[in-house]
Amino acid sequence: MSARSENRFGSTPMIALGLTPPHLVEDSVLRERLLQRACGEPLPAAHLCLVTAPAGYGKSTFLAQCRQRLQDRGLATAWLTLDEEDNEEGFFFYCLGAAFGQFNPAITGELVERRLTVGEFSGRRLITELLGFLDPSQHYALFLDDYHHIHNPAVHEALRLLLLHLPDNLYLFIGSRSMPPVPLSRYSAAGDLLLLDSGDLGFDREETRALLCDVNHLQVSGEEMALLCESTGGWAAVLQLAALSMQGSADRSRLVSALSANIGSVADFLTEEVVAQMPGTLAGFLRRIAILDRFCASLCLAVTGDREHSFELARLQDSRLPVQSLDESGDWYRLHPLFRNALQRQPESVRAEELVELHRRASAWFEKHGLMAEAIQHSISAGDEGRALELLDEEGISLLVQGYVSRFLGLVRRLPESLLRESRGTLIQLAWLQVLCNRLPQARRLLEELKSRRYSLEPAQWVEVNCIEANLYAYDDQLDKAAQLTDTWLPRCPREPVYLRDCFRLLPGMLHYVRREYAQVLEIAREVLAAPTVPKQVYNQAWAACLAALVYLAGARLKEGIGYVEQQLENILRHVMPNSEGVALLESMTGILCYQRGELQRAETLFQRGLEALRIYATVDMVIGVLSARARLLHGAGDTQGALDYLDEMQSLAEERGWTRLRACVVHERVRLLLALGELGRARACFDEWQHHGEPLPPPSGYTQANIEEWIGVAKVRLILAEGDAVKAAHLLKALIGESIENGQVLRAMELQVLLAKTYLSENKPDQAKQALMDALALDPESGVIQLFRDEGEEVIAALTALRQDLGFSAGPEQRELWQQQIDTIITPVQTDGETKVDLAGELTKMELAILALVVEGYSNKEISESLCVSTNAVKTHLKSAYGKLGVSRRTQAVRRLLQLGIFE
Repeated sequence: MSARSENRFGSTPMIALGLTPPHLVEDSVLRERLLQRACGEPLPAAHLCLVTAPAGYGKSTFLAQCRQRLQDRGLATAWLTLDEEDNEEGFFFYCLGAAFGQFNPAITGELVERRLTVGEFSGRRLITELLGFLDPSQHYALFLDDYHHIHNPAVHEALRLLLLHLPDNLYLFIGSRSMPPVPLSRYSAAGDLLLLDSGDLGFDREETRALLCDVNHLQVSGEEMALLCESTGGWAAVLQLAALSMQGSADRSRLVSALSANIGSVADFLTEEVVAQMPGTLAGFLRRIAILDRFCASLCLAVTGDREHSFELARLQDSRLPVQSLDESGDWYRLHPLFRNALQRQPESVRAEELVELHRRASAWFEKHGLMAEAIQHSISAGDEGRALELLDEEGISLLVQGYVSRFLGLVRRLPESLLRESRGTLIQLAWLQVLCNRLPQARRLLEELKSRRYSLEPAQWVEVNCIEANLYAYDDQLDKAAQLTDTWLPRCPREPVYLRDCFRLLPGMLHYVRREYAQVLEIAREVLAAPTVPKQVYNQAWAACLAALVYLAGARLKEGIGYVEQQLENILRHVMPNSEGVALLESMTGILCYQRGELQRAETLFQRGLEALRIYATVDMVIGVLSARARLLHGAGDTQGALDYLDEMQSLAEERGWTRLRACVVHERVRLLLALGELGRARACFDEWQHHGEPLPPPSGYTQANIEEWIGVAKVRLILAEGDAVKAAHLLKALIGESIENGQVLRAMELQVLLAKTYLSENKPDQAKQALMDALALDPESGVIQLFRDEGEEVIAALTALRQDLGFSAGPEQRELWQQQIDTIITPVQTDGETKVDLAGELTKMELAILALVVEGYSNKEISESLCVSTNAVKTHLKSAYGKLGVSRRTQAVRRLLQLGIFE
């Protein structure tokens, strides 16, 4: 079990457990030869120290000694022990923030949680934000122990980013049973990497002597010492077991000789010797708690009924038994894995019938304390599959409707598939899970199985099966079929379960959206959101808010949309934690609105938080909404390859799921990006590939075809304009603008108007270009659309600058003032209040300033790379960071901004 599970985002001792290094017993063997290598004098020998070895080699104890040594020298230290739950990305980032809170009291756990909750920065950006809290005049050491528990690529990526941005005054120590899958070449090449493995960690003769003689007070001959070193390989945990065995052995020479003959099972052999010398009650107690990963007094008492030993766990550790304390308060412990596994393998271990009862008691304790994953696991181990299914039925749907889809998946994986199919309720939950994860073939098979059991289902369950099928059609982009099922089954929907009715009601809203019937969408969304928020309605309300966000985007009502969606998000977060997938999807939709408002850093933060959820759990319209904004954001920040890679990823996703509308959107964005790069031939080839092979046969009807034609139509116009036929492009654009305005697609109509202005500019018709831009501004209901204009390039910016001078002749005073403010925002990146040249220069790093100085001089990324002796990827990374600080999205805007501020005067 995870010792931090009870209150995942609270400041209880359960959270503090992972932040506490192992307790160092006063007379433990000091690993001085290794401490000198790792800790150096006065600072650590390397910025990255990796300690890798199997269980029992003393990794955690050695790292705790390193921490103590560095702390005594005045370094600030922080500790984080990882476990399986840290594979949940949001939880890992929270715990990392809490670890950094040990460096700076300003970084409290509550502060990190609050910032994550309101989307102030994403988990990945959190790393750089936390590094910014470090005092440049202070040195720090961060210890990450038990990293072998991590298998989530997102957490590995977080470690990679931490290593990438590791400052000179921060030293990182990592303990693991295996090598973390992160690039080490940078540190290795610089001689800044220290690797310690089992060969280094094994006790040498002097350390073995200290353990046996000084710590365990044994008299050991030179021959015995040599035999022990040879047979154990300096394995610390095994040596301690040997010492315990020798203390009670009447014939030590026989023991040592037997040990040499049992090299292959030395831990089992020594465990038998140690247990044989214990009082019977203690041996029985240890065998019983060996079923537990971690334990506290109340858990031990509940499982064993042994009050004497349950409340003397600290004494067990003090007696040198392989019992390890997990916190400074002495509440939580574990048996050393070698000792625990050996106990479980002993022939005289707990009888089978008693073992069942122990697991049953453990399950009951975990259930009482809200730790359902462990409760289910122990129910399975007890052979009580029925109870395991009951727990899953009780917990599973609650997790799903609150948006904890990945957590539910973790529970499901603990149960065999054959068992899962025995419960109708569990089958229904599994069908929901497969639909919400976009695993539609698996969902179809489960639905067929449920339909075959039609007459064994309760009436409410049968309605729910049809609701699942309707949602399957929605995820499969067959919204007309989803709406048809809704028409049939919504009138029959019972009051319970409470989430079912709104789940049905949202499906017609999705169909209204793709038909451009935006008023009906908002009506449905607001009805769902008007109901009191309860945990079982969270996912529905998150979806309703996502639909509303897309409508506000289409209508260019960005400010109103952001305010409305943030209000809904705040309400939802009163009932769920930020790691709900519903929250992540809603933050992605907020990111689109922020992007068009020109709030690029905030948009990137929100996108980063929701990328994984968007890829797995979103419908096609959500993905389309984010795709164009994110691709443009990456390109504008100078990461052109990243933008192309992202489009490739979305292309693969569209093909995998048969989302033709997404494929059409990818074609448009790829054509647009290639044209911006001046690669007309590749853009034309991309478009022709769609024309010849990409269009679905037979052509889809209704909303699907209309949506495809919108994207492909604009891509075609962009190509025609780039190929020099401005007259034809203008003719097509005017028709598209009329259709967009008629459909209420204000933002699209504005984009088309800006494209029309570009056609006039290409024909040297500045007055008509100004009029097209004014028409675009006139469409904006809030005068708040910013990024759409910036994304079309410098010629549009120049035309807007000229237009600003002429507004006095074209609009009334009030409208003129609004447009002037909007144009000022578009052509000049937003400045913070009181910002000065000195303030901004102070925010930029030395490398960023050096790169920007060459950018102003007109150097290319390759030339900058050669001039500063850094890689082109490093140049791109620094530029992206600098652009964010300058509030710009591309190179030309950065140059203009720098010249305005006079930083390089």
